[in-house]
Amino acid sequence: MADLPLLTWVLVVAALILGILAGHFGWGKRWSGVLGKLHPDYLTGLDYLVTEQPDRALDMFLKLMDANADTIETHFALGSLYRRRGEVERAIRIHQNLLAREALAPEHREQALLALAQDHLRAGLLDRAESLFLKVCEFPRLRATALDALRGVYERQHDWQQALDAYRQLARIKAAPRPTVAAHYLCELAALAIERGDAAGARRMLREARAEATPFPRAALLRAQIAERAGDSRLAVRLLRRALAELPQLLQDELPHLLRLVEPEARDGLLAELVLQAQAQDFDALKRLVFAAITADLIDAAPLRASIAKVFAEDAALQAVWRTGTAQFERVAHEIGALLAQAEKFRCNECGFSGRSFYWHCPACHAWDSFEAYTLVKLR
Repeated sequence: MADLPLLTWVLVVAALILGILAGHFGWGKRWSGVLGKLHPDYLTGLDYLVTEQPDRALDMFLKLMDANADTIETHFALGSLYRRRGEVERAIRIHQNLLAREALAPEHREQALLALAQDHLRAGLLDRAESLFLKVCEFPRLRATALDALRGVYERQHDWQQALDAYRQLARIKAAPRPTVAAHYLCELAALAIERGDAAGARRMLREARAEATPFPRAALLRAQIAERAGDSRLAVRLLRRALAELPQLLQDELPHLLRLVEPEARDGLLAELVLQAQAQDFDALKRLVFAAITADLIDAAPLRASIAKVFAEDAALQAVWRTGTAQFERVAHEIGALLAQAEKFRCNECGFSGRSFYWHCPACHAWDSFEAYTLVKLR
Protein backbone atom coordinates (compact mmCIF):
# COMPACT_ATOMS: atom_id res chain seq x y z
CA MET A 1 0.00 0.00 0.00
CA ALA A 2 2.89 2.38 0.65
CA ASP A 3 3.69 2.30 -3.06
CA LEU A 4 0.12 3.02 -4.14
CA PRO A 5 0.24 5.35 -7.17
CA LEU A 6 -0.88 8.90 -6.45
CA LEU A 7 -3.78 8.75 -8.90
CA THR A 8 -5.06 5.54 -7.30
CA TRP A 9 -4.74 7.13 -3.86
CA VAL A 10 -6.71 10.15 -5.04
CA LEU A 11 -9.44 7.94 -6.47
CA VAL A 12 -9.68 5.92 -3.25
CA VAL A 13 -10.07 9.04 -1.14
CA ALA A 14 -12.48 10.50 -3.68
CA ALA A 15 -14.62 7.39 -3.39
CA LEU A 16 -14.58 7.70 0.40
CA ILE A 17 -15.61 11.34 0.34
CA LEU A 18 -18.28 10.72 -2.27
CA GLY A 19 -19.61 8.07 0.10
CA ILE A 20 -19.86 10.71 2.81
CA LEU A 21 -21.66 13.13 0.58
CA ALA A 22 -23.97 10.44 -0.74
CA GLY A 23 -24.87 9.64 2.86
CA HIS A 24 -25.71 13.28 3.48
CA PHE A 25 -27.76 13.69 0.32
CA GLY A 26 -29.46 10.27 0.40
CA TRP A 27 -28.63 7.17 -1.67
CA GLY A 28 -31.90 7.48 -3.59
CA LYS A 29 -30.82 10.68 -5.37
CA ARG A 30 -28.98 10.65 -8.66
CA TRP A 31 -25.20 10.98 -8.57
CA SER A 32 -25.48 14.00 -10.83
CA GLY A 33 -27.37 15.74 -8.05
CA VAL A 34 -24.69 14.80 -5.58
CA LEU A 35 -21.89 16.01 -7.80
CA GLY A 36 -23.72 19.27 -8.37
CA LYS A 37 -23.75 19.94 -4.63
CA LEU A 38 -20.10 19.16 -3.85
CA HIS A 39 -18.66 21.33 -1.11
CA PRO A 40 -15.84 23.60 -2.39
CA ASP A 41 -13.55 22.28 0.37
CA TYR A 42 -13.90 18.78 -1.09
CA LEU A 43 -12.46 19.91 -4.40
CA THR A 44 -9.76 21.85 -2.56
CA GLY A 45 -8.84 18.69 -0.66
CA LEU A 46 -8.51 16.73 -3.89
CA ASP A 47 -6.34 19.49 -5.29
CA TYR A 48 -4.05 19.22 -2.28
CA LEU A 49 -3.73 15.48 -2.90
CA VAL A 50 -2.90 15.95 -6.56
CA THR A 51 -0.25 18.53 -5.68
CA GLU A 52 1.16 16.16 -2.99
CA GLN A 53 0.16 18.15 0.08
CA PRO A 54 -1.42 15.30 2.08
CA ASP A 55 -1.49 17.08 5.44
CA ARG A 56 -3.47 20.02 4.06
CA ALA A 57 -5.73 17.56 2.24
CA LEU A 58 -6.36 15.70 5.48
CA ASP A 59 -7.28 18.94 7.25
CA MET A 60 -9.89 19.60 4.56
CA PHE A 61 -11.36 16.12 4.72
CA LEU A 62 -11.59 16.21 8.51
CA LYS A 63 -13.52 19.48 8.24
CA LEU A 64 -15.93 17.80 5.83
CA MET A 65 -16.53 14.69 7.91
CA ASP A 66 -18.93 15.16 10.76
CA ALA A 67 -18.86 12.19 13.11
CA ASN A 68 -22.39 10.91 12.61
CA ALA A 69 -23.93 7.59 11.65
CA ASP A 70 -23.56 8.36 7.94
CA THR A 71 -19.83 9.12 7.97
CA ILE A 72 -18.30 7.25 10.91
CA GLU A 73 -17.29 4.21 8.87
CA THR A 74 -15.61 6.50 6.35
CA HIS A 75 -13.46 7.91 9.17
CA PHE A 76 -12.37 4.40 10.07
CA ALA A 77 -11.77 3.41 6.45
CA LEU A 78 -9.62 6.47 5.81
CA GLY A 79 -7.66 5.96 9.05
CA SER A 80 -7.07 2.30 8.19
CA LEU A 81 -5.90 3.28 4.72
CA TYR A 82 -3.38 5.74 6.13
CA ARG A 83 -2.11 3.14 8.62
CA ARG A 84 -1.63 0.49 5.94
CA ARG A 85 0.33 3.02 3.87
CA GLY A 86 2.60 3.60 6.88
CA GLU A 87 1.34 7.17 7.33
CA VAL A 88 0.53 6.56 10.98
CA GLU A 89 0.66 10.19 12.10
CA ARG A 90 -2.28 10.94 9.80
CA ALA A 91 -4.12 7.83 10.98
CA ILE A 92 -3.59 8.95 14.57
CA ARG A 93 -4.99 12.40 13.77
CA ILE A 94 -8.17 10.88 12.34
CA HIS A 95 -8.76 8.61 15.33
CA GLN A 96 -7.91 11.30 17.87
CA ASN A 97 -10.31 13.60 16.03
CA LEU A 98 -13.03 11.00 16.51
CA LEU A 99 -12.28 10.48 20.20
CA ALA A 100 -12.44 14.24 20.82
CA ARG A 101 -16.11 14.33 19.82
CA GLU A 102 -18.37 14.21 22.83
CA ALA A 103 -21.39 12.95 20.88
CA LEU A 104 -19.59 9.84 19.61
CA ALA A 105 -21.59 6.66 20.28
CA PRO A 106 -20.02 4.26 22.84
CA GLU A 107 -19.42 1.49 20.31
CA HIS A 108 -17.70 3.93 17.95
CA ARG A 109 -15.57 5.32 20.79
CA GLU A 110 -14.44 1.79 21.59
CA GLN A 111 -13.61 1.16 17.94
CA ALA A 112 -11.70 4.44 17.67
CA LEU A 113 -9.68 3.59 20.78
CA LEU A 114 -8.77 0.21 19.28
CA ALA A 115 -7.81 1.87 15.98
CA LEU A 116 -5.63 4.39 17.82
CA ALA A 117 -3.87 1.55 19.66
CA GLN A 118 -3.24 -0.16 16.32
CA ASP A 119 -1.83 3.09 14.95
CA HIS A 120 0.68 3.32 17.80
CA LEU A 121 1.60 -0.33 17.36
CA ARG A 122 2.21 0.25 13.65
CA ALA A 123 4.43 3.20 14.58
CA GLY A 124 6.44 1.04 16.98
CA LEU A 125 5.31 3.02 20.03
CA LEU A 126 4.87 -0.11 22.13
CA ASP A 127 4.32 1.54 25.53
CA ARG A 128 1.51 3.75 24.20
CA ALA A 129 0.01 0.84 22.28
CA GLU A 130 0.10 -1.33 25.41
CA SER A 131 -1.71 1.24 27.56
CA LEU A 132 -4.42 1.72 24.91
CA PHE A 133 -4.93 -2.00 24.36
CA LEU A 134 -5.30 -2.44 28.13
CA LYS A 135 -8.13 0.10 28.04
CA VAL A 136 -9.77 -1.68 25.11
CA CYS A 137 -9.63 -4.94 27.10
CA GLU A 138 -12.32 -3.46 29.33
CA PHE A 139 -14.82 -3.61 26.44
CA PRO A 140 -16.27 -7.15 26.19
CA ARG A 141 -16.86 -7.15 22.44
CA LEU A 142 -13.26 -6.09 21.66
CA ARG A 143 -11.55 -7.95 24.52
CA ALA A 144 -10.25 -10.87 22.42
CA THR A 145 -8.83 -8.57 19.74
CA ALA A 146 -7.12 -6.35 22.30
CA LEU A 147 -5.70 -9.26 24.29
CA ASP A 148 -4.25 -10.86 21.18
CA ALA A 149 -2.68 -7.54 20.19
CA LEU A 150 -1.27 -7.18 23.71
CA ARG A 151 0.22 -10.65 23.41
CA GLY A 152 2.04 -9.47 20.29
CA VAL A 153 3.26 -6.32 22.07
CA TYR A 154 4.68 -8.39 24.92
CA GLU A 155 6.38 -10.73 22.46
CA ARG A 156 8.13 -7.79 20.81
CA GLN A 157 9.20 -6.53 24.24
CA HIS A 158 10.39 -10.05 25.19
CA ASP A 159 8.15 -9.86 28.24
CA TRP A 160 7.35 -13.57 28.14
CA GLN A 161 5.49 -13.74 31.45
CA GLN A 162 3.09 -10.99 30.37
CA ALA A 163 2.67 -12.69 27.00
CA LEU A 164 1.84 -15.95 28.77
CA ASP A 165 -0.67 -14.17 31.03
CA ALA A 166 -2.38 -12.66 27.96
CA TYR A 167 -2.46 -16.12 26.38
CA ARG A 168 -4.10 -17.58 29.50
CA GLN A 169 -6.77 -14.87 29.44
CA LEU A 170 -7.45 -15.62 25.76
CA ALA A 171 -7.71 -19.31 26.60
CA ARG A 172 -10.36 -18.58 29.21
CA ILE A 173 -12.54 -16.92 26.58
CA LYS A 174 -11.67 -19.62 24.03
CA ALA A 175 -9.82 -17.22 21.74
CA ALA A 176 -6.22 -18.38 22.24
CA PRO A 177 -3.90 -19.37 19.39
CA ARG A 178 -2.53 -22.92 19.19
CA PRO A 179 -1.04 -24.37 22.41
CA THR A 180 2.51 -24.42 21.03
CA VAL A 181 2.58 -20.62 21.44
CA ALA A 182 2.17 -20.96 25.21
CA ALA A 183 4.79 -23.74 25.19
CA HIS A 184 7.24 -21.37 23.51
CA TYR A 185 6.59 -18.68 26.11
CA LEU A 186 7.36 -21.23 28.82
CA CYS A 187 10.54 -22.25 27.00
CA GLU A 188 11.62 -18.61 26.81
CA LEU A 189 11.10 -18.33 30.55
CA ALA A 190 12.95 -21.62 31.10
CA ALA A 191 15.90 -20.36 29.04
CA LEU A 192 16.10 -17.26 31.25
CA ALA A 193 15.98 -19.48 34.34
CA ILE A 194 18.85 -21.58 32.98
CA GLU A 195 20.92 -18.44 32.40
CA ARG A 196 20.52 -17.38 36.01
CA GLY A 197 21.30 -20.90 37.28
CA ASP A 198 17.77 -21.83 38.36
CA ALA A 199 17.66 -25.39 36.99
CA ALA A 200 14.70 -26.38 39.18
CA GLY A 201 12.61 -23.46 37.94
CA ALA A 202 13.58 -24.23 34.35
CA ARG A 203 12.55 -27.89 34.72
CA ARG A 204 9.19 -26.83 36.16
CA MET A 205 8.51 -24.52 33.23
CA LEU A 206 9.55 -27.18 30.75
CA ARG A 207 7.12 -29.64 32.34
CA GLU A 208 4.41 -27.03 31.82
CA ALA A 209 5.53 -26.58 28.23
CA ARG A 210 5.25 -30.32 27.56
CA ALA A 211 1.79 -30.26 29.11
CA GLU A 212 0.82 -27.60 26.56
CA ALA A 213 2.28 -29.37 23.52
CA THR A 214 3.67 -32.87 22.98
CA PRO A 215 5.91 -33.64 21.22
CA PHE A 216 7.75 -30.36 21.64
CA PRO A 217 11.40 -30.49 20.49
CA ARG A 218 12.35 -27.12 21.94
CA ALA A 219 11.63 -28.40 25.45
CA ALA A 220 13.83 -31.44 24.77
CA LEU A 221 16.68 -29.17 23.63
CA LEU A 222 16.50 -27.11 26.80
CA ARG A 223 16.30 -30.22 28.98
CA ALA A 224 19.41 -31.48 27.18
CA GLN A 225 21.12 -28.19 28.02
CA ILE A 226 20.26 -28.60 31.70
CA ALA A 227 21.52 -32.19 31.68
CA GLU A 228 24.76 -31.14 29.99
CA ARG A 229 25.36 -28.44 32.60
CA ALA A 230 24.74 -31.01 35.31
CA GLY A 231 27.36 -33.31 33.75
CA ASP A 232 24.87 -35.97 32.63
CA SER A 233 26.06 -36.41 29.04
CA ARG A 234 24.07 -39.59 28.43
CA LEU A 235 20.78 -37.91 29.26
CA ALA A 236 21.81 -34.87 27.20
CA VAL A 237 22.53 -37.09 24.17
CA ARG A 238 19.22 -38.91 24.54
CA LEU A 239 17.25 -35.68 24.79
CA LEU A 240 19.12 -34.05 21.92
CA ARG A 241 18.50 -37.05 19.67
CA ARG A 242 14.83 -36.94 20.59
CA ALA A 243 14.68 -33.27 19.59
CA LEU A 244 16.39 -34.04 16.27
CA ALA A 245 13.99 -36.89 15.57
CA GLU A 246 11.02 -34.59 16.24
CA LEU A 247 12.45 -31.66 14.25
CA PRO A 248 15.09 -32.78 11.71
CA GLN A 249 15.60 -29.17 10.56
CA LEU A 250 17.74 -28.70 13.67
CA LEU A 251 20.36 -31.17 12.44
CA GLN A 252 22.57 -28.61 10.69
CA ASP A 253 22.91 -26.55 13.86
CA GLU A 254 22.94 -29.34 16.43
CA LEU A 255 25.01 -32.16 14.87
CA PRO A 256 28.37 -30.74 16.07
CA HIS A 257 26.86 -30.26 19.52
CA LEU A 258 25.62 -33.84 19.58
CA LEU A 259 29.04 -35.20 18.60
CA ARG A 260 30.75 -33.16 21.32
CA LEU A 261 28.60 -34.91 23.92
CA VAL A 262 29.78 -38.43 23.06
CA GLU A 263 33.19 -39.98 23.59
CA PRO A 264 35.52 -39.78 20.55
CA GLU A 265 35.50 -43.55 20.10
CA ALA A 266 31.67 -43.56 19.99
CA ARG A 267 31.30 -40.91 17.27
CA ASP A 268 31.59 -43.23 14.28
CA GLY A 269 28.95 -45.50 15.78
CA LEU A 270 26.62 -42.56 16.31
CA LEU A 271 27.15 -41.32 12.75
CA ALA A 272 26.46 -44.79 11.39
CA GLU A 273 23.17 -44.86 13.33
CA LEU A 274 22.20 -41.47 11.94
CA VAL A 275 22.96 -42.64 8.41
CA LEU A 276 20.78 -45.73 8.83
CA GLN A 277 17.93 -43.61 10.21
CA ALA A 278 18.17 -41.17 7.31
CA GLN A 279 18.30 -43.96 4.73
CA ALA A 280 15.18 -45.48 6.26
CA GLN A 281 13.33 -42.21 5.63
CA ASP A 282 14.01 -40.67 2.21
CA PHE A 283 16.65 -38.97 0.08
CA ASP A 284 15.86 -35.56 1.59
CA ALA A 285 16.67 -36.89 5.07
CA LEU A 286 19.99 -38.29 3.83
CA LYS A 287 20.75 -35.01 2.05
CA ARG A 288 20.02 -33.08 5.24
CA LEU A 289 22.44 -35.29 7.18
CA VAL A 290 25.15 -34.97 4.53
CA PHE A 291 24.84 -31.19 4.36
CA ALA A 292 25.03 -30.97 8.15
CA ALA A 293 28.06 -33.29 8.20
CA ILE A 294 30.15 -31.48 5.61
CA THR A 295 29.23 -28.08 7.08
CA ALA A 296 30.61 -29.45 10.37
CA ASP A 297 33.78 -30.56 8.54
CA LEU A 298 33.05 -34.28 8.94
CA ILE A 299 34.02 -35.20 5.39
CA ASP A 300 36.71 -37.62 6.56
CA ALA A 301 34.32 -39.60 8.80
CA ALA A 302 34.24 -43.14 7.40
CA PRO A 303 30.49 -43.78 8.05
CA LEU A 304 29.61 -40.76 5.89
CA ARG A 305 31.77 -41.17 2.79
CA ALA A 306 29.33 -43.37 0.87
CA SER A 307 26.39 -41.13 1.78
CA ILE A 308 28.26 -37.99 0.72
CA ALA A 309 29.11 -39.55 -2.63
CA LYS A 310 25.51 -40.67 -3.12
CA VAL A 311 24.03 -37.24 -2.39
CA PHE A 312 26.56 -35.40 -4.56
CA ALA A 313 26.03 -37.83 -7.42
CA GLU A 314 22.22 -37.70 -7.31
CA ASP A 315 21.39 -34.15 -6.22
CA ALA A 316 20.51 -32.05 -9.27
CA ALA A 317 22.36 -28.96 -8.02
CA LEU A 318 25.60 -30.84 -7.29
CA GLN A 319 25.83 -33.43 -10.07
CA ALA A 320 27.85 -31.31 -12.51
CA VAL A 321 30.45 -30.36 -9.91
CA TRP A 322 30.71 -33.88 -8.60
CA ARG A 323 31.20 -35.48 -12.03
CA THR A 324 34.18 -33.24 -12.69
CA GLY A 325 35.76 -33.92 -9.35
CA THR A 326 35.17 -37.51 -8.29
CA ALA A 327 38.89 -38.16 -8.48
CA GLN A 328 39.45 -35.47 -5.85
CA PHE A 329 36.75 -36.45 -3.38
CA GLU A 330 37.98 -34.51 -0.39
CA ARG A 331 38.84 -31.30 -2.24
CA VAL A 332 35.43 -31.09 -3.93
CA ALA A 333 33.61 -31.98 -0.73
CA HIS A 334 35.52 -29.32 1.23
CA GLU A 335 34.76 -26.70 -1.40
CA ILE A 336 31.05 -27.50 -1.33
CA GLY A 337 31.19 -27.57 2.45
CA ALA A 338 32.58 -24.03 2.40
CA LEU A 339 29.72 -22.97 0.14
CA LEU A 340 27.19 -24.59 2.48
CA ALA A 341 28.71 -22.81 5.47
CA GLN A 342 27.89 -19.50 3.80
CA ALA A 343 24.49 -20.56 2.48
CA GLU A 344 21.12 -19.48 3.80
CA LYS A 345 19.99 -22.59 5.64
CA PHE A 346 16.54 -21.66 6.90
CA ARG A 347 13.51 -19.79 5.59
CA CYS A 348 10.25 -18.60 7.15
CA ASN A 349 7.33 -20.18 5.33
CA GLU A 350 5.09 -17.27 6.34
CA CYS A 351 7.02 -14.24 5.08
CA GLY A 352 10.03 -15.67 3.21
CA PHE A 353 12.67 -14.27 5.60
CA SER A 354 15.80 -16.43 5.28
CA GLY A 355 19.14 -16.75 7.03
CA ARG A 356 21.83 -19.02 8.35
CA SER A 357 20.31 -19.44 11.81
CA PHE A 358 17.20 -21.28 12.94
CA TYR A 359 14.58 -19.20 14.77
CA TRP A 360 11.62 -20.46 16.73
CA HIS A 361 10.11 -16.99 16.37
CA CYS A 362 10.55 -15.28 13.00
CA PRO A 363 12.31 -11.92 13.53
CA ALA A 364 10.55 -10.44 10.50
CA CYS A 365 6.88 -11.46 10.76
CA HIS A 366 6.87 -12.76 14.38
CA ALA A 367 5.32 -16.13 13.41
CA TRP A 368 6.09 -19.14 15.62
CA ASP A 369 7.37 -22.47 14.25
CA SER A 370 7.52 -21.10 10.72
CA PHE A 371 11.16 -21.87 9.90
CA GLU A 372 12.01 -24.72 7.58
CA ALA A 373 15.28 -26.10 6.23
CA TYR A 374 16.22 -24.27 3.07
CA THR A 375 19.76 -24.66 1.82
CA LEU A 376 20.49 -22.63 -1.27
CA VAL A 377 23.96 -23.32 -2.67
CA LYS A 378 25.21 -20.85 -5.27
CA LEU A 379 27.74 -22.57 -7.53
CA ARG A 380 29.94 -20.20 -9.50
